[in-house]
Amino acid sequence: MCVVPAGAPAPAPGRPRIDVAPGHSSTASTFRLIRWPRCRRRGRSIGGLGRSRNPTGAHNHRRRAVMDTRTIESYDLKYDGEHLIEVPGGAELYYELRGQGPQLTIINNFFIISPLWRNFTTRLVTRNRILTYDLRNQGASSAAETQLKFESHVEDLAHLLDALDIERTYLVGTSTSTLICRDFALAHPERVKGLIMVGPIFCPYGSRRRKYLTQSWLNTLASGGVKALFAHIYPLVYSDRTIENGGSPAYLALRERFLALNSYEQVHQNLSASLTSDDDPKKLERIVCPTLLLAGEADFLTCPSSLAAACRLLPAGGMQILDFSGHIPYFEATAAFEAAVQSFIDAAERR
Repeated sequence: MCVVPAGAPAPAPGRPRIDVAPGHSSTASTFRLIRWPRCRRRGRSIGGLGRSRNPTGAHNHRRRAVMDTRTIESYDLKYDGEHLIEVPGGAELYYELRGQGPQLTIINNFFIISPLWRNFTTRLVTRNRILTYDLRNQGASSAAETQLKFESHVEDLAHLLDALDIERTYLVGTSTSTLICRDFALAHPERVKGLIMVGPIFCPYGSRRRKYLTQSWLNTLASGGVKALFAHIYPLVYSDRTIENGGSPAYLALRERFLALNSYEQVHQNLSASLTSDDDPKKLERIVCPTLLLAGEADFLTCPSSLAAACRLLPAGGMQILDFSGHIPYFEATAAFEAAVQSFIDAAERR
């Protein structure tokens, strides 16, 4: 991979490049992986070309801290009813369906609950039908009665879609749930219209780093509980700008919600289950649907070169990097996150 200015001579045939056009975006940097003839036979990338100038129309990110205590305390976390679907094994999954349009299913990572997505999809819900749900062993869904297997999350998603008569859908995964999206797309390719992987936790080279990281979180959980785990994770997942602007009040407000939503047993089972998932790079080569890898510029788990390496493995992959955000850009750059997802869906619907 090489990064070259737009208009520069092309690399040798068969080698991809990332085009970077002049200019600066106050909300997002967009890079499209250009596939040369040898790669184009396998698929074409989706995404904007070059560096876009303020595509979301959001101008006030410098005026006020994105994540201050007022914003955090305003988050809607209320469950809006008893929408439960029973899946094999007797477990029940809580879900919410909102909006009209192309079907978009958002899969939680291990540390959030489905109602939280209302706060990050206010624009998306005006143009899409959005399904969110709590994973097994999370929020209002049933707790795991036995040792949780990671593949259970993939099976649960299939049963949930069946119960709701959803034949095909776009999938959004964040952090650990990008593994669920990846494995579901491999197990049920006919049901996935496209993948949006936000802060992908998988690596184009293998599983070791992710598993070392997960084990370090489990060690922190064992030695200090959920509060110590939050202290471990917080400086990793948010950008320096957000942490400095939010200060201690934002830290304490987020910690309060983290402790309320996550028990020791729940976190331990979920993290332990993720250790059983394999990141064989060949898995990405078998994903046939359009796929967007979306990451914050300060994501501690990836960098443009690694993201591009993963993108090259995908037959129909594209990548986008969002400014002023870290591992969870939907928190820190919500407008840019929603714009990126909508742009991807619009492009895929035109195919």
